[in-house]
Amino acid sequence: MTSLATEALAPQVQDLELSEEYLAQRFMRPAKPSEKISYEFTQDIALLHQYYRLRAEQESRFDGFDDRSQILVAKRGRQCIAGVRFTPSAAPHAKPLPMEGKDLSLQVMFPELNLTECSYGEASCLAILPDYPTETVFTEIVRHLIKKVITQKVKYLFSLSPQPVARAYRDAAQLFGLKWDVRNDIEVPNREEYEGGQMVLSVMDLAPYVQRHTPAYQSEKRREPELAD
Repeated sequence: MTSLATEALAPQVQDLELSEEYLAQRFMRPAKPSEKISYEFTQDIALLHQYYRLRAEQESRFDGFDDRSQILVAKRGRQCIAGVRFTPSAAPHAKPLPMEGKDLSLQVMFPELNLTECSYGEASCLAILPDYPTETVFTEIVRHLIKKVITQKVKYLFSLSPQPVARAYRDAAQLFGLKWDVRNDIEVPNREEYEGGQMVLSVMDLAPYVQRHTPAYQSEKRREPELAD
């Protein structure tokens, strides 16, 4: 994506106006009216049960992190057709993310990010019913996920996923002028639960957008015309 295209898209992220209309007009064909797919972070027991079942069918195992995570679902009526899990960790009481363990520590791998002094999180356990338009649903999931993490002042979003999923995250993030960095240079531990699959670590830097939505930054922006005079 060119720098001009990125500059054109960046305000959509800054103002949290990643609207369905914007996506439809610029990047894809509009969804059919009959689909009526909506997206929400939910605590609804029925929707969560459907998401967990869908996730289990797609080989995502229970790991004990659901209770302190936030679940974003795509639904049609009362049917959950897709979902993803967001697990936050915030200083000064940071807790390990699902991908972390004795063989993987994000604070050790990314000392330059100063994770001990900020909020960060992980997107994991993506699952989408095969009968639905994967690209459209996935892009909307990423849009709602970005909005959520920015409003929660999460500066860095990590993911540990197969290479095709990492590329899909990267491509979706680029639609909003964001950089999803697929770190093929980082060696990921070979764990039993991966069942021989190759996993790759990715990270999205949201720090500039989080800063733009702090009260101090907004106050400074309101004062800028006065300072200019």
